[in-house]
Amino acid sequence: MVMRDRTDLVTDTNNLSLLDEHNVVGSLEVPSPGARRPSRWPPLFLISVLLVLQLFLSSSTIVFAGDLASQLVSEATRLKLLQKEISFSFKLPDGTVVEHLSDRARAPASCMKLIVAAACLDQLGAHHLLQTNLMRMGPVQDGVLEGDLLVVGGGDPAICGRENKDDPLWELRPWCAQIRSQGIKRIRGRILADVRYLEGPAVHPDWPVEQLLRWYCAPSGALNLNDNCIDVVIGPVIEGDVRIKIRPPQPLVRVRSTLVPCVNKKDHLYRVDRRGNGWEIFVSGKFLNTSGVRTEWVTVPDPADNFVSIFLQMLRDSGIEVSGVNIPGASRAVPIASIKHSLGSRLPVMLKNSQNLYADSLARVLAKVRGGDGSFSSAADELLRWIQKRFKHTDEIVIRDGSGLSRNNRLTANVLRQVVELGLVSDWGSTLFDSLPLAGIDGTLEKRLVKTPLQGKVRAKTGTINGVVSLAGILDSDQGPVPFCLIYQGRRGRTSAARDWQDRTLLRVHRALLNATPGRNEQ
Repeated sequence: MVMRDRTDLVTDTNNLSLLDEHNVVGSLEVPSPGARRPSRWPPLFLISVLLVLQLFLSSSTIVFAGDLASQLVSEATRLKLLQKEISFSFKLPDGTVVEHLSDRARAPASCMKLIVAAACLDQLGAHHLLQTNLMRMGPVQDGVLEGDLLVVGGGDPAICGRENKDDPLWELRPWCAQIRSQGIKRIRGRILADVRYLEGPAVHPDWPVEQLLRWYCAPSGALNLNDNCIDVVIGPVIEGDVRIKIRPPQPLVRVRSTLVPCVNKKDHLYRVDRRGNGWEIFVSGKFLNTSGVRTEWVTVPDPADNFVSIFLQMLRDSGIEVSGVNIPGASRAVPIASIKHSLGSRLPVMLKNSQNLYADSLARVLAKVRGGDGSFSSAADELLRWIQKRFKHTDEIVIRDGSGLSRNNRLTANVLRQVVELGLVSDWGSTLFDSLPLAGIDGTLEKRLVKTPLQGKVRAKTGTINGVVSLAGILDSDQGPVPFCLIYQGRRGRTSAARDWQDRTLLRVHRALLNATPGRNEQ
């Protein structure tokens, strides 16, 4: 355990007076020279008194911080967590830092998304546009486009049905109308994708191979549609048959099902698979006949092929014929339509829902805008440069991806706490904090700290992978915001205990601050 006072922080304290540094005196009223009376006390005596007072107050602060840090560690050991498995760092409103192993680099899990959000806001701004463009490559003659349609990707992860859950393709439908508005009834060429904006593989080599079909391992690229997943809608059971459909309609996908209905709840067990880089989806097992409708999400093997295939089907369904002839490229591309989203508008999904695709996509976009190639490795390099530029004690930091899915990422509780501090003093901070889950209210904190004094008073990013549970954000106290980070990394199977420790720790800090406030006390 280490206790640091505010002189060890990144912020500049050179202009703070000796007394003001510990909030002992706000200001001193000094009379004019003419009104000043001779002092009864020698100047050296007064200086000695002030130094003793300063030493006493500093010692009190350190004792308080030390006691609180010990209490927070005790909360963990009572839950059978080991001291070496936990790290934490709190900055109290008076500037005192309460911490334990806060400079030990650990896997942050999805708290990595806090780094991505802050770095993007700090370097690109909330109003940076993520844009996907539709171009025609050729002239239009007698209702026929003598060339190709080209979809140019810009890394936007958010063309999906989140704003219209009944139709995941609602943002693409106006494109069909805009094509017809240019007098195009037939496209003699092909539907092509330009995905050069982001280079490199669509999935990270650190990710677990056996889980790549799961939604949280979705590939990312310059073109993304429906979170790069196929929704497999299972049920209801009608006349002894388990109905299965996919959404959105994808001509490349074939569903093979051996799923059968069952009447006993204990027999209800099914699985959905996609093998390798194929487009076949396999559904097997037993499905309870009273289960109604369940939706599972399976990743697509190639985001660009997914986008183009679905859009091609949409065009044909809307009455626009596509011949698919290979026509030599036109010398000029003519814009037809575009989809635009601001970076800031994408953060709530990324942070409240902990959407991995969004984090990896935005990290790659950041790298591209900053001069990289938009690959995972360039994104990692850019995030690390930003951390090293903004914060101290970063020698052991390792960045591998933006989502935190890689087990090889390494951050410290100290750095994550300082990221939150940076948000508190930056003009983009409100965008960041409004996008975080709110305890007991929404997102991944919806069911935590419910019916406690901290419901609605903690905004924080959660993180969970096997053997890791992290939490970083702000606690809203009566004295002011308290930036914090708590990380558990250790034995597997301790997720519930680690979350319990985090919640108890936040409540303990809240009580300590209340009890330290004159006239306030909470047992």
